[in-house]
Amino acid sequence: MADKAMTKILIFGGNGFLGGETVVELLALNTFDITVVNRGNWKNYDSNIRIRPFVKAFNIDRESSTAVEQLHSAIGNEHFDAVIDFSAYDTDVVKDALKVLEDKIKLYIYISTDSVYEVCLPSNNDLASETDSIRPLDNDEYERFRRKDSYGHKKLKIEEVLFRRQSKSNNNWSYVILRLPDVLGPRDSTDRWWFYQMWIQFYSSIQKPLETSTQLRSSYVYVNDVARYITYILSKTFLDSSTIFHNQIFNIGCTEIISIQDLLTLIIDELNLNSLHIPIQYNPNTEVDFFPSVTRGGINISKALSNEFNWKPTPIKQVVRETIQWYNDAYGLYPNDRSDIVKRIRRTLLKNNESAYGKFLYEVNQYATQSTIKRKRVEEKKIVAVDSLTVNSDHGDYRQEKLFKHSDM
Repeated sequence: MADKAMTKILIFGGNGFLGGETVVELLALNTFDITVVNRGNWKNYDSNIRIRPFVKAFNIDRESSTAVEQLHSAIGNEHFDAVIDFSAYDTDVVKDALKVLEDKIKLYIYISTDSVYEVCLPSNNDLASETDSIRPLDNDEYERFRRKDSYGHKKLKIEEVLFRRQSKSNNNWSYVILRLPDVLGPRDSTDRWWFYQMWIQFYSSIQKPLETSTQLRSSYVYVNDVARYITYILSKTFLDSSTIFHNQIFNIGCTEIISIQDLLTLIIDELNLNSLHIPIQYNPNTEVDFFPSVTRGGINISKALSNEFNWKPTPIKQVVRETIQWYNDAYGLYPNDRSDIVKRIRRTLLKNNESAYGKFLYEVNQYATQSTIKRKRVEEKKIVAVDSLTVNSDHGDYRQEKLFKHSDM
């Protein structure tokens, strides 16, 4: 019996925070043939060994004036079942992609953002729903929103391009748009999480209260959940031949709507550092203003949560626990990335306080060393040594001197 053909996926990005996790999730199923298009930067943590060897990769700058020609040259007449676009922040790059791919694809998954609601008419609902992405008709108000959040404006413009192009296309392709809130999890290329975690873990050296610029309650999403959901959408569409996701827009996120103070408190709790009584102060002018990235609050995820669409988010406490555990290992695994966060904390929090910086640096390095030792001990326990194994056979008994069995690491 012939093997079933692999589902062919073209990914714009695929080497960063969200894209990398999605590629790994897809590769694990061994049913997807993956091609990635990016600028060739494989420096995000371990992407160069975790992803790069297992995909076909083309180095193309989508902002280049020759991007269309480069993409044409790279893929030739090859057709793909789906495109996943993690790296579009301007309408031109999506238009260019469709010039090449519109007659070669069946599904276009676009990774958008809850920031689109920042440039839309305010909703009467507490939480923004997918149907709340309505632009103001008044030009002055439109421009005011655009200037307020250019990122949300550009992402919504891309969504609008996909709507129009799909509705007018003579080719049989569909879109799925995923609107994500702030993303949490391992390998965050913005380093926001690790900054907060390191600040809290070494508060006794830094001696700077945590700061927040708002008390707004907003949504978050776990990077692993996003990767799993994209994989689920592709599996339903191409392995189960379902059309339920065709031309759909989804808000996806955790069920909990929390403030940044709530998030920091969860980190403190998980690190078991409540005894330090780390203060969290309100400072509208803080230099550390990572979360939230929106001003209108959380998103309504009830559509994705429905039985039809089957979004299953990880509880926020588990997200915090798993993310902390990963970064605890990262202290020893990724010294260059650790050093970047240390320098950033020095510039932002410690500035001219060399004494505090010296103590902080020493404790971070000590922790990194201990983390490495602990990780190696755990790995050693995965190796089961059998000193002697008696094997009965037709030729009598014999003794194998030593056998090592290595479990997956």
